[in-house]
Amino acid sequence: MKLIESRVRSCIGKQAFISGPDDFALEPGREVPLSRVFDPDVSPYCFDLAARSLVCVSTPDLSDAVFFYRAQREHARSVIKIPFASLATGPPSPTLIFSIGRCGSTLLVKALRAAGVRAVSEPDFYTQAACGEPPDFSLRGAIAGATRLLRYQVIKLRLECNNAPLLITGAFEAPRIMFILRDPLDWAASLRRLSRNSLDLDWAVAQLRRSLLALDELNRGYAVRICYYEDFRELDARWIGDVLAWTGSPGSVAQDTLRSIAATDAQDGTVVSRARRSERSRVPSVVCTCLVTVAARGGDRPAGIEAALRLASAFTFIAEAFRPRAGRVRNGPWKSAVE
Repeated sequence: MKLIESRVRSCIGKQAFISGPDDFALEPGREVPLSRVFDPDVSPYCFDLAARSLVCVSTPDLSDAVFFYRAQREHARSVIKIPFASLATGPPSPTLIFSIGRCGSTLLVKALRAAGVRAVSEPDFYTQAACGEPPDFSLRGAIAGATRLLRYQVIKLRLECNNAPLLITGAFEAPRIMFILRDPLDWAASLRRLSRNSLDLDWAVAQLRRSLLALDELNRGYAVRICYYEDFRELDARWIGDVLAWTGSPGSVAQDTLRSIAATDAQDGTVVSRARRSERSRVPSVVCTCLVTVAARGGDRPAGIEAALRLASAFTFIAEAFRPRAGRVRNGPWKSAVE
């Protein structure tokens, strides 16, 4: 079978929130064999749902990319489309990392890479599939085939994948699943800093609720490994070693190396780096915590406090709607979440 490979003239979708098939302006293409998609410079980018095909891009080595989909956009040299019917069956057991966002998942990926694990951060065809309304479960075969071309053992997913977690996990025979949580007040403060203190709290509440529902859905069908940012932010070698064993990796990493990684910004060079965040806002992170505290106490409630109260109510949702099924009960705001 022959495919068409087209050189990229320009990226016209640089600002797109989710990758799509029209992100690149292309030159006339040339025929290439199907085997071309297995070359190491080719990786899956997104789906062309209308054409029922997978869009792949040729790039330099992106194995160290902080955000894979952004690096693909920036460095794409050519585009190849593969019909879904030509995709091979995917690997049976990738490790999938879900999270609530702003919880150290990028830091964890860096630590795993330092141990020799092939780990990728945020390929976007999963995001695209998860954001379909309603979810198209016929895409599971395409997700599996695209993952085979991705050639990574550990896959960190974007926050939006919580919209349809079972669509993604159901594409595989026996995936290992991790879900990362963080202290909710610290999580909200981090979101606030990232948004230049203009956080839409209705959106934040919706994201938190959707993420916890995703965790509940996953926990019903899989042995989910629930991790907490507070437990690994210092990158203790024993903790990382336990995660490596859980993923099936024989790798290891020295504590000095982990200490060096923990001391740096895992998202350095991106729009969400610490330096960029400090340029945006110098308001102390405790502001969000104070808002929630005041809201919970009642009293005068202007619009901002009312919104904060809704955020505080979302934390209550954790205890009311997420029921533990097995493992160690946590103390504090996530006390109903379990490992």
